[in-house]
Amino acid sequence: MTPTPTCRLATLDDLAAVCSLAEDLAAIHHAAWPGVFAPASGGDRDAPHWRDSIAGPGRAGFVAEVGGEPVGFVTVASGDESHSLLQPTRWARVNSICVLERARGQGVGRALMERAEAWARFEGAEEIRLVVWAFNARAVHLYEELGYAVRALAMGKEMPS
Repeated sequence: MTPTPTCRLATLDDLAAVCSLAEDLAAIHHAAWPGVFAPASGGDRDAPHWRDSIAGPGRAGFVAEVGGEPVGFVTVASGDESHSLLQPTRWARVNSICVLERARGQGVGRALMERAEAWARFEGAEEIRLVVWAFNARAVHLYEELGYAVRALAMGKEMPS
């Protein structure tokens, strides 16, 4: 039987663990699109980014553990939409989510998303948003299972030299 993942609020004491977990995230993205995503750094290159993601204003991070060991994290932010062409709304956005390969398929991603959604409700968000890269079919499937739907398509094109 697989142990149930637990999710808790990340603190700056978790920064090293988040940076380590994020190496897996970087490797997956770089392998899929090396022209867009930087390779894993093997160090603390991204520590300032993750520090702001888990402890910046209007932001939070959550760490998933199985048996007391960190196996994933999610970062989420909140804000207000006030663009003149859109209805005003309070939103939350999942910025990053990572589950170690060996922990995938065990409910870790679902638990992290549920924790992010609970935080969004606490923040008064009327909706929660995220961006998922087209190559990440497994994540797309999870988000669809959780009730997320495509609202926009982001397109890009490399410019010839």
